[in-house]
Amino acid sequence: MLKFGVIAEGPTDQTVIENILLGYFEDQEDEPDIRYIQPPRPLTETPAGWGLVFKSLERKDHEGALQYNDYLVIHIDTDVQEETGFDVPRREKGRVLSVSDRVDRVITRLKQDIDTGFYQANAHRILFAIAVDTIECWLLPLLYDNNKAAKTTGCLESANRALRKADQDALSAGENKFIRAYEKASSGYRKRKTLIELHDKNPSLQLFIEQLETLQSRLTTNDAAASQEHGNAAFPSEKPPGSIAGNQRG
Repeated sequence: MLKFGVIAEGPTDQTVIENILLGYFEDQEDEPDIRYIQPPRPLTETPAGWGLVFKSLERKDHEGALQYNDYLVIHIDTDVQEETGFDVPRREKGRVLSVSDRVDRVITRLKQDIDTGFYQANAHRILFAIAVDTIECWLLPLLYDNNKAAKTTGCLESANRALRKADQDALSAGENKFIRAYEKASSGYRKRKTLIELHDKNPSLQLFIEQLETLQSRLTTNDAAASQEHGNAAFPSEKPPGSIAGNQRG
């Protein structure tokens, strides 16, 4: 069973990421075990925000998480990436950076709050779920079959509009976000086939899935190596002629 810890801005983000992980690894013999690191459960309130991700890293929650989990997902949105404390420009030389460039720069910023030696030793166990601009954008491929699926701004409003039109619960009302609505809206991703078909409709979701693909490839390689090693142990090479007692001269 694969064990994933999740550090995220808030509980709604964790819910979406959990459904994605469950769907991507749907074909595994055992369902992945998803553990919430930031914010933890049970929730005594519903805190959320990018600052909580950096505070979690400052507390070294990631180091403790990887003592008890195989992998760690660190999520953050890019909608306010230029704010003081986040400090990641979205423009360079007067032009807006591409989604992939913005994601790369945000990952670099997050790594600044992770001990260099620890990261070097555990880089293969850490995945970055960087949502451009917000994780609601990752839900749009489930809600739209046109170019709105690729939106990177105004995604909460677009998602709510589609859900209301379908006579389903909106993700939010005012400043309040509803965990159950996020769980339901993202539940389609619990089916691997759906996730694979739709993941490239939204650019930053695609980048996260590419990390999962790399992980899956590594797991497959490790399983094949373990199977080969087991086979070699089960069928040891024959002893050379003359080594059998019956062939020896008395």
